[in-house]
Amino acid sequence: MWLFIKSIPRSAIAFLIAGALGLLSMGFLGASLYYAVLFALPSSLPHLDSIGGDWVWPAVIMVGMLWSIAFLIAGFLNNRLIARGMRTGLRRAVYVFVLWLWAYALWMITMYGRLA
Repeated sequence: MWLFIKSIPRSAIAFLIAGALGLLSMGFLGASLYYAVLFALPSSLPHLDSIGGDWVWPAVIMVGMLWSIAFLIAGFLNNRLIARGMRTGLRRAVYVFVLWLWAYALWMITMYGRLA
């Protein structure tokens, strides 16, 4: 595990910071991620502002905290792409896409898991 973290130090730091911000922002990070993926979510899902209940706020906080795992995934993938000789601009685009895709997956799991 330590060798894995040593191979992606910036992503590991981002993982720790994003995890802490997910909790300390009291749901702001999770809600921001919702609005970042809103255009791709199915229109059959209710809007974040229209749902309520005791589960909503903890779910938004948890999405913000779990999103930090995407930095480790993206860092690992970035290392693999470096080994294959991929250009920097394309690697950065893949990194951002992994972060966005993870946020999308978390919100899909959250919404369908709770509303289904």
